[in-house]
Amino acid sequence: MDASRYFDAMHNAMSTLHAGAQLLLTIRLQDTCGNDAYLEVKQLPGEQSALVCYSTMGRRCLNFQLFRKGWQLCHNADGQLTGRFPSSADSLLSQTDFRAYCREDRLDAARTQRLVEELGQRAGTSYVGAIPQNARTGAQITVESHLGRGARWSYWNQDASPCLPLAAILYWLADFLAGNERRALQSDPQAAALAAQWLAKDTAVFFCPSPALTVSPAAGHSVPAAQRTRPAPVPAARSKSWQSVLAAMAAV
Repeated sequence: MDASRYFDAMHNAMSTLHAGAQLLLTIRLQDTCGNDAYLEVKQLPGEQSALVCYSTMGRRCLNFQLFRKGWQLCHNADGQLTGRFPSSADSLLSQTDFRAYCREDRLDAARTQRLVEELGQRAGTSYVGAIPQNARTGAQITVESHLGRGARWSYWNQDASPCLPLAAILYWLADFLAGNERRALQSDPQAAALAAQWLAKDTAVFFCPSPALTVSPAAGHSVPAAQRTRPAPVPAARSKSWQSVLAAMAAV
């Protein structure tokens, strides 16, 4: 299975998970060793957070699973040949449920809003960088935005990122991946610094609201929580036996 068919299969599988969600962003990571990854960022109507759907198995490992499945179809439990190996991969692909290789998680509201704002500002962008032909390391990153007029970036991960805010967004999304796929999207130190700066700023806005206001029933206006007076604590009741002990101690 080539990279194009791998990405199409993952996209079709993820499209069946949340039919009513709006697709915000798609990311294709094509590694030279076949450690590919595919991610989609979606948002359900009426929600501030976003869904991140991502593949849990790269193309190389998935090809091995398909070969293993084909071998099992023509051998019995004792390893004896009982049939013919499938002549094409189409039959194996049609019998494979790719949803088993997909997983989803949540992107919080602060980072989702930042993602939407940054992609909206760069609607209509199209960038295609130089892709080395005989590279032994690295990966091709293809990002497509589906907001507004859309946007598309395609570049080699070992080159400078064509858009630093985009690289910072990918740095966030790479946390859902593991291994080489994660390292390929988190290789830019400037993107890491910008992502951390955004997170500190946006989280403070979302999760540190202004002081709560309470309404005074007498005056009918709002009073800051810091100016509210608390009732004096009620002294604990003392029994007669405890009072006698105190009196005896005072007489000593």
